[in-house]
Amino acid sequence: MRKNKLRMICLYQQEGLDFFEIIESALRESLNLSNIVFLKHIKIPSSAFNSLRFQYEGEKIIDKIYTEIPKQCDIGVVIVDADIYAPRMNFIFGLAEPLKKIALVSTYRLKEEDGKLKERLAKEVVHEVCHLLGLGHCDNPNCVMFFSDTIYDTDRKGRDLCEKCRRNLERI
Repeated sequence: MRKNKLRMICLYQQEGLDFFEIIESALRESLNLSNIVFLKHIKIPSSAFNSLRFQYEGEKIIDKIYTEIPKQCDIGVVIVDADIYAPRMNFIFGLAEPLKKIALVSTYRLKEEDGKLKERLAKEVVHEVCHLLGLGHCDNPNCVMFFSDTIYDTDRKGRDLCEKCRRNLERI
């Protein structure tokens, strides 16, 4: 699926993070995507910090990466460990900007003391990359494209696409 259409997925991680193997494995196993490369560690731009909310605006982080991403990257995936938000939302686990082909996922709210960070991160990365590939949210609570309003939604859903979403992705 889609393997031949994408040449390269470029991964950026906030300094101090090392999730390349988890992300590479999730994208390969769930979406049959390969050619994933780690480009570099990044610092979150201070301009993205909202001092009234004590959170970072996700779109501003994406905008910064967009200015740096090499042309050979078909998709950029950015992993940060910061509390991020989007307008009209209290917080978000991730954000996809399809026109810029960049997905942002934060580990900040995925962490719990139950050891589920890696699986949650894998699900959210697959979810956001699928948005970049053209999929919207799904009403099937077991599908990776189900909107996660809470961490419990993320825990309940699977890492894979449901049959309906898989067919839709193959048509794109």
